[in-house]
Amino acid sequence: MRPRVAALLWLLSFPSGQGMAQQADLNRMVDSFAPTIESATGLRFRYPAKPGLRTRAEVREHVARSFARSFSPERLHALAVGYHLIGLLPDTAAFEKSVVGLQGDALVGYYDPATDSLFAVTGTPPGALREIILHEMVHAVQGQHLDLVGLLQSTSDSDERLAARALIEGQAMFATMRILVPRRNVVAEDKLWNFVTDYLRQQQLISPRSKQAPLWLREGTLAPYLYGARFASFWNASKFGDTLPYGPRMPRSTEQILHFARYAAGDQPVQLRFADDSAEGVLTEDVLGELQLQMLAAELARAVSLGPLSPMGWGGDRYRVYRTLAGPALVWYLVWDDEESAQAFHAGPGVKLAARKRAGYRSTLDTLTLDGRAASRYVLAPEGWAGWAAIPQVTLR
Repeated sequence: MRPRVAALLWLLSFPSGQGMAQQADLNRMVDSFAPTIESATGLRFRYPAKPGLRTRAEVREHVARSFARSFSPERLHALAVGYHLIGLLPDTAAFEKSVVGLQGDALVGYYDPATDSLFAVTGTPPGALREIILHEMVHAVQGQHLDLVGLLQSTSDSDERLAARALIEGQAMFATMRILVPRRNVVAEDKLWNFVTDYLRQQQLISPRSKQAPLWLREGTLAPYLYGARFASFWNASKFGDTLPYGPRMPRSTEQILHFARYAAGDQPVQLRFADDSAEGVLTEDVLGELQLQMLAAELARAVSLGPLSPMGWGGDRYRVYRTLAGPALVWYLVWDDEESAQAFHAGPGVKLAARKRAGYRSTLDTLTLDGRAASRYVLAPEGWAGWAAIPQVTLR
């Protein structure tokens, strides 16, 4: 079993550069895999997938172009400032370089919706190439039925976008595993799945660039695959398994991806809105979500990686970053499922969050009630910020 699983791990590890697949070999591979992919996903190819090869340099260029299309320099700066103030990013200076570098180094295959083509890195050993092509063919058949780019850009809510990405990548990873190990559900077997996830995290730390990256960036690279695959396994065995998890059945939060009972119960995230709708002075505004909240808790605890993730009782959140002459100001509201969840946060990660220091700044972490629900408010802003006199408020939609 382990050699087959170890081969599968090439999906997210680093190619050795041995061997060279020819285009004709790729074409034969794609033709032979198509019926198996259709059986594993429940989706039919409307036309043959188009495979190709790319050098490592070309992969890096693809990652950089994709990143530039998705994020303007202004938006990228705003995101980096927000994550830095929250505590997920140690600094903002090298954010784009770190993200693009990590993805460019780690990617061994990709599907390009713009050209409806899938690619593998040249020099990938034949055994690893099979797993890569299987995974990317799942994306190819997804792309023939779904607007993959649209799914990831249909909302301004980062948490909902991350949930959509986890669904897309998770279905591909789960289907690939079921094809490679047809008699066992690797994802559902905790010991074996723990081996897979531990291996992937260890492989990350081999790369000097990845080793130096903050936990949020490292885990963010793996999370859609790992937690998405578990959600796909849950879906396949659940009462929903006779349909596909798209359209009205799309998960709307990473809480639903992480904790299946929340999805099955129809637990939708609480929507928060800042009472002042004016965009004047606002640098950025977004939702963090449970997965990134779990990453923050791990970062505050100085953990190397995420461990088993128990529900935090996250109900919803929203943060804003304001421009000020003395530096950016963060106002972040969180709503909890119950009072116990709020207390657990304040007694755990909240202690370290409130203790963070920043020169020229002050911070507060308060408990409050919003429409009868337990809530928290974290503010980190320059000492002279005018907003301290009247901290911006939120309402529940």
